[in-house]
Amino acid sequence: MSHLVVVTAVGRDHPGIVAALTGAVYGCGGNLDDATMTRLHGVFATMLSVHLPGDTAQLEIALEPLRASQGLSITIDQPTTLAGHDNPPDHILSVYGADRPGIVHAVASALACANVNITDMDSRMAGTDDAPVYIVVFEVSAGSRNLDEVLAGLREAWNLDITMRAINEEAL
Repeated sequence: MSHLVVVTAVGRDHPGIVAALTGAVYGCGGNLDDATMTRLHGVFATMLSVHLPGDTAQLEIALEPLRASQGLSITIDQPTTLAGHDNPPDHILSVYGADRPGIVHAVASALACANVNITDMDSRMAGTDDAPVYIVVFEVSAGSRNLDEVLAGLREAWNLDITMRAINEEAL
């Protein structure tokens, strides 16, 4: 019987990190479930949901050398409860606005008040040094909620360009 663990790793970005981590998982008979990886200002970060055939001891041993060779801080967590996929993401919310503090907080707070779950988020700076634009893309589980009023309030209060579209079930 397999069990699920979550592996997180953070360190200076360089080629080969994903190969080393997934090689260690594969070598232990593990199978990736959900996984995400990103790079923030040269720092690599990942979370891997892994099904293991046994306990975590073999994975711990396999990951230990990567701490030094890949320069990673690695943790393995065993969730006590699993949320499942009962409320999968169903919409993408794209937000564009002049860069200023508080945009993510304002949108996330409005979504929370509408009982909308954020399942993924990415943000980037664009534009120029003289006219920076902040871009945030939220993947959300909104169900059948009508968010027109919530989004209109954010557009007006924060002068944001916000679009919301349904997710095609085949897309990540």
